[in-house]
Amino acid sequence: MEPSQSPLIKTYERKIMDTLLLTLEWIGTVAFAVSGTMTGLRKKLDILGVVMLGLTTATGGGIIRDVLLGITPPAVFRDPLTVVTAVVTAILLFIPGIRHRLMKSPRALELTLLIADSIGLGVFTVVGAQMACRVLPESSWMTMAFLGVVTGVGGGLMRDVFVGDLPYIFCKHIYALAALVGALIWVAARMLWGNTAAMLLGCGAVVLIRLLAAHFRWNLPRAQED
Repeated sequence: MEPSQSPLIKTYERKIMDTLLLTLEWIGTVAFAVSGTMTGLRKKLDILGVVMLGLTTATGGGIIRDVLLGITPPAVFRDPLTVVTAVVTAILLFIPGIRHRLMKSPRALELTLLIADSIGLGVFTVVGAQMACRVLPESSWMTMAFLGVVTGVGGGLMRDVFVGDLPYIFCKHIYALAALVGALIWVAARMLWGNTAAMLLGCGAVVLIRLLAAHFRWNLPRAQED
């Protein structure tokens, strides 16, 4: 009985993981699209600029990860759902009634950007690590963690460069470090409790660290003139 059940269990677990990955990627896409769109609105870009910024933020990290993994063309060019989700999100936020309500309060704008960016960072960090594990199952934990961090910060990095800002990861609170901690938690939790728990714990850790860092104004030491 045991040998015949094992393939069924593995298939069932694979379906659960695929569903979780798809769900998290959708959540991360919406979150990062909101982040990019809000930045575009704050910079007073036109609708094309806002949509492109939302799309770039939502897909940039995944594109960089896929190129590093040798996946060509990157998955985003073969999956219209990701592009459609990001574009629709950006257009909805550009609607005058919604846009004016968000822009009316600088505090609400900053809070929305913080929450969306934190969720996107957490989700794409663990999704990137999981994808690296799937494509390169024999790779080291360091490689998986690195690709997780790259996936998490890549879209935000491209967003900031496109609008001429100093990239968020170099100057604002705890950002790339939060992604690194989340990726390392994913590595440890995966060995102890499996993929599902690892992804949830890693993502949750990134979001929690980002929110705490913003609330308590934690920053890494900066270079200062003597």
